[in-house]
Amino acid sequence: MTVPAGAAELLDAWETGWDRTPLERGLALLSAGTGRPSAELARLTIGQRDRALFELRAALFGSGLDGVSTCPECGTDVEVSFDQGQLLGPPSPAPYRLPTSADVAAALSDPDPCGALVDGCSKGAGAEETAASWAQADPLLDVELCLSCPDCGHEWAESFDIVSYLWSELDGWCRRTLLEVHDLATAYGWNEPQVLALSPWRRQCYLGLVRS
Repeated sequence: MTVPAGAAELLDAWETGWDRTPLERGLALLSAGTGRPSAELARLTIGQRDRALFELRAALFGSGLDGVSTCPECGTDVEVSFDQGQLLGPPSPAPYRLPTSADVAAALSDPDPCGALVDGCSKGAGAEETAASWAQADPLLDVELCLSCPDCGHEWAESFDIVSYLWSELDGWCRRTLLEVHDLATAYGWNEPQVLALSPWRRQCYLGLVRS
């Protein structure tokens, strides 16, 4: 269960994950939201991790997701909007162990990462059979959005990754927050902890005075 992280914790997670891999960024975000160490969270399955990240995102930014894709047929920009609840179907039992972040991290150091991941979780089953069982057991392991172009009618599937999406949102929020800290520190001489301790509403009131 995630809880809404405070501004300071989110900025710390952003700093921690700035030069890290997407896998490490996902764990840093979840650690900020739960207060649990990344090493412990790495033992969650990828689906469990992503459900927790969706929960954290809903607490921070709401459940609606918006984006823009490009039609591969005619190049038209297509707006995409949906509620994350549409993606969060419950997992079901799998014949093979579902991969964790720790499994993925270990597999990435192998010359054949896909083969290493399958071998580590499926006890000798084939890659195709294992991947099919994983996808059937937990839809969050490989999320694809079904899109349609309003201009040419072309339909296609596009992958969706909650880690990269949430990281992009957090990056924008952190940059705006640092600018707010800068403006209020310049105007009132407050330090970062003092600015972040203000409620978002009160911070905006002070910013309105400073920027008017």
